Amino acid sequence: MHFGGVTLMVDDVDVTAAFYEKAFGLGPVFADPDGTFVVLGRGVWTPGPSAPSLTIEHWRKIEDFAEPGPANAFRVFLETADVDDAYRNALAAGAHSALAPTTRPWGQRVAVVRDPNGVIVEIGAPVEYA
Repeated sequence: MHFGGVTLMVDDVDVTAAFYEKAFGLGPVFADPDGTFVVLGRGVWTPGPSAPSLTIEHWRKIEDFAEPGPANAFRVFLETADVDDAYRNALAAGAHSALAPTTRPWGQRVAVVRDPNGVIVEIGAPVEYA
């Protein structure tokens, strides 16, 4: 089994997708013609274990079990070499700060924001676990 990605269930697919593109450079690599969902990433989307993705989906259009509301039970983790710059870009794109850039005791630089839907997004530098 392989991790395939995360799907955010939202009210406005276009606004949310535009935020992730402006804030983090994750542009659309596939969009449903009906506007029900868009897959974000870098490059060409190939479903499967080789290409984890972030999918933005309208919560009412596909899944009967999905309901609107803040998503606090998980966070999206985005890795970058320049956490401070990514944090500034996210704020400029409309994110709300949850944790300004800081260095964790194990040496990893991280910051945390909330996207326009309230989803927690952690921005972190690469770290190698021994």
